[in-house]
This record gives sequence, structure tokens and C-alpha cells, in this order.
Amino acid sequence: MTLAQTVAHPLRIPLLRGHGFLIVAIIYAGLAVSVIYPLLAVFVQAFSEGAGLSIEKIQEVFTTPNIIEAVFNTLIISVLTVVMAGTIGVMLAWLVARSNMPLKRILDPLNMVPFYLSSVVGALSWQVIAAPRAGLLNSLFAPFFDTPPFNVYSVGGIALVLGLFYTPYVYLFTLGSLQSMDASLEDSARMSGASKLQTAIRITLPLSAPAILSACILVFVTAAGIFGVPLVLGVPGSVHTLSTLIYRAINEYPADFATAAILSSALFLFTAIFTVVQIMILRGRRFTTVTGKGYRPRQVDLGRWRWPAVGVNTLYLLFVIGPFIALLLVSFQDAWTGAFDWARLTLANYHKVIFVDAIAKRGLINSLFISTIGATIAVAVCMLLALVVHRTRLPGREGLSHLAMVPVTVPGIVLGLGFLIALITTPIYGTLWIIMIAYIVHYLPTGLRNSESLVQSVSRELDESARMSGATWRGAMWRIVVPLVAPGMVSMWLLLFVTYIREVSSSMMLFTFGTETISIALIQIMEYEPYGVSGAFGVLQTVLVLACVAFIRQVSSPRQSNA
Repeated sequence: MTLAQTVAHPLRIPLLRGHGFLIVAIIYAGLAVSVIYPLLAVFVQAFSEGAGLSIEKIQEVFTTPNIIEAVFNTLIISVLTVVMAGTIGVMLAWLVARSNMPLKRILDPLNMVPFYLSSVVGALSWQVIAAPRAGLLNSLFAPFFDTPPFNVYSVGGIALVLGLFYTPYVYLFTLGSLQSMDASLEDSARMSGASKLQTAIRITLPLSAPAILSACILVFVTAAGIFGVPLVLGVPGSVHTLSTLIYRAINEYPADFATAAILSSALFLFTAIFTVVQIMILRGRRFTTVTGKGYRPRQVDLGRWRWPAVGVNTLYLLFVIGPFIALLLVSFQDAWTGAFDWARLTLANYHKVIFVDAIAKRGLINSLFISTIGATIAVAVCMLLALVVHRTRLPGREGLSHLAMVPVTVPGIVLGLGFLIALITTPIYGTLWIIMIAYIVHYLPTGLRNSESLVQSVSRELDESARMSGATWRGAMWRIVVPLVAPGMVSMWLLLFVTYIREVSSSMMLFTFGTETISIALIQIMEYEPYGVSGAFGVLQTVLVLACVAFIRQVSSPRQSNA
């Protein structure tokens, strides 16, 4: 660009030279206030009581028997969840990506269905299936056993539900890795005499280890901080986790903020350590899975095991979808006694949650507002961060990405407590906006990762050519980069929208009367209404989410095809 061009178009230098430091400082300040300040508020509350340190309080908390038991329960549930989700997810991903299993085009999207469903609704569904007294399975097997054979109100029951619902995370991570793997590496093993099973265990899975490990640690950290499922399934069986004890400390009168902050700090450190371990394990390791432009993943012939493989995949879907079918049946019953009765068929439950129950209506409206506006704001913020980091030369921009990724280690209930402590005396407390901000901050890493991959997928030569032709930085981004990544932005909006609809942990700490979300409304309805009413509201939430997914995909598919 010549001097004459620069004088004629002064905006072509978009605050990169004179005000670059100020721009980065403002972004850092915004991230520090929204990400770091709530965590500091938790730590300060945990280590202070009045004007001095509260070491005695910390010792008192961690020598209480029920808290020690909750720590072990949290650890056991997280490990069992990882084992189950990891085993099923890796197996299904290998069958879909690397085998000639029939019906893969149908089973592949179905395997992702649990990702879109609420785990709270899933827990309610398993109550219908395996509750000790009124569970459908226990009613069926009652003539053969003196005591109910199934008890979902247990550590194993909680881990079962979480494992089923977190399988898609492992499945998705592993599937992408397996689909991009060079088949020649496996061919070399086969030519050396290795069997199909030996090749899969010694070559295929080790090459996918980074993806599998990342997914498993993500599942472990998420399971450790999950709140909805332990609340629904654990409390009736007196099985407490750290998250449920944190909520109980805040919910009792008077609220015990010190105990809640101490437990939250412990839970945060617990999840942060494993995230750091993941980074240390993967740092410096190289796994070459694609060795040339002509590679193509080769499918393994399962032979006579082709249809049994379909049966295995279908069995997983049955464990996920079957309880929802049972919940659907319960929603049409005026009373649930453990078996479906045509004489009790009614639509009154749906009429009540749609037209009568005020909490149900508020939860639906509030969640739609928070999810729609929050997802839109989050997409804009994440895209701006990604553009600043990868499309400018502002000083210190690299650190913005690292700071924005901090919430990935923070359980939702801990972040919710942080916002509660930090903002309880401000006007924003008691409004939908505090819940929306908590959602945006909690899932900021998810949006940023997607935004960075979208921005990096567009060659720099395109916007640089626009800049050379006289466009400003803002004009180049708005006219070149943003239109090219628009289909991906729609998908990211859908991902965040569905995630916000399902979220319960953060909002459980921040809601007040009138600001209940749909998940909070479901939990409250479960407390004072029979299974039929709760089931009807759970079915409506599920239908809403799936309808939104189908609608957004239908709207975005023409754009994606044109792109």
C-alpha cells in the first residue's frame, strides 16, 4: 500500500498501531472480569471468614464423614462414567469409521442423539425404568425376586446414565481421528502377520490415542462436576457427590457460603489437575495418521460379524431411547404404578404443563430467551476473539485464547457459585442476564474452539488480497471471512443453543423466583408432581430440542450446500 493510498484511506490501518495495546487491554479486562473474578470470589470465600484465614473451617469440612463419602462417590462415578463412555464410544466409532457394518448411514446420526437430549430428562426416564418401587423393570421381575433387582438410586445407576449420555463425546472425537487415518499403517501390520483384532489394538487405537484421551478426560471432568443427574438419582438413595453437597450448603438456611466455597474450590482443583495432566501427556507427542494426499481409510471386513455389530450398536441406542419411550408412555398416565394401563390413559398431564403450571411456562419462555440471545452473543464474541487472535498482529493476542479457555476446567456449579458470590449484591442478580452470562462464560471454550477452526480454515490470502485492494481490516473480515464461515457459525449457534437449553448446573445456583429455566422447572415439577406430569414436561423439552435441531439444520443446509 502506497503512502497516497494510506492517506486517502486512513481507516485501512484498523487501530493496529496506535491503539493496539489498548484494544488488547480492554479484551483482557473483559475476560478477567467474566472468567477470573468469579473464581477468585470462590477462593476468597473459601479461605476467609471475617477478616482472617479460615484454615480451621477447611479442616472441619474435609473431616466430616458425609463429605469424605461424597468425594469418593464423585471419584467412583467419574471413573465408571469414563470406562463406560470410553468403551462404548470407541467401539461404535471404530465400527462406523473402519468396518463394513451395515446401516452405518442410519446409525451414525442416531449415535449422536444423546448429545442433544437433557441428562436430567434421561435421569427421569431411568427412574421410570429402574426405580426400586415403581420402576417398569422391577415391576416386570417382581414375581421372580423377593427384593427389587434394579436400583437406579445408586452410584452405579448415576454412572450408567452419565456413561450413556457422554458416549457421543468419545464417539465424536474418536470418529474424526479414525476417519483421517492412513490405511497403509494398518496394511503394514497386516502384512507382518497381525490379525484384524491385533491391528486394531496395536495400531489403530494407539494412533487415535490423543483424541480418545482428550475425550475421556473431558468426560471425566464433566462427570465430576455434573449436578442434575446426581440430584435426581442420588439424593433419593442418599448418594451425595461434591456438586450436590455444594447445592445443599447454599440451599439450606442460613446459607453456608464458606462450606460451599471450600467444596467448590476442591472440585475445581480436582478437575483442573486432570486437565493439566491431559496437556502434559499430549505435549510433545506426535501421532502421524495422515501421510499423503492420496490416503483413504480402508474398511475392515467383519464377515459373519457384520450384523452382530449392528446389534451391538442398536443395543446402545435401545438403552438410550428405550427409557424415553417408557417416559412417553408414563406421560399419558394419570397415575403410574409400574405398568402401563390403558384405563388410565389421559392428556391431562400435557394440558397442565402447557396451559396451567406457571413454573413450566416460565421455564420454557426463560430458556428460549436465554438460549436464543445467549447463543447469538456467544457466537459474536467468540468470532471476534478468533479474528483478533488469528487475523491481527496486536501485541499479546496469543494470551487471549489461553485465558478464554480457563472455563473448560471449571464445573458449571462452581462457576455458578462464583457468579453468585461476586454479583449477589448487584442489580443483575435475580435476572435472566446473570444466568445468560454464566452460560456464555462456561461454554466460551466450546465456542472459541469452533470459531478458531473456522477462521483458520479460510486462507489468509483472501483477506490479504482484499486489504491490498483497498479494503479496511473490518471490511475484509466482514465481506470475506465472515461470509465464508457463515455455515459453520450457524452450526456453532445450534450447538450453543442446544447446550444452553440443557444446562442445569450454573442456573441451579443463580435462579430465583421468576427466572427458572426449563431444566430447573423440570426438577421443581418432579418434587411436587407425579411421574405423569414430570414425564409430560420432560417429553416436551425433548421434542423442543429435537425440533430446534431439525429446523436449524434444515435452514442451514442450503447455505452449506452452496458454500
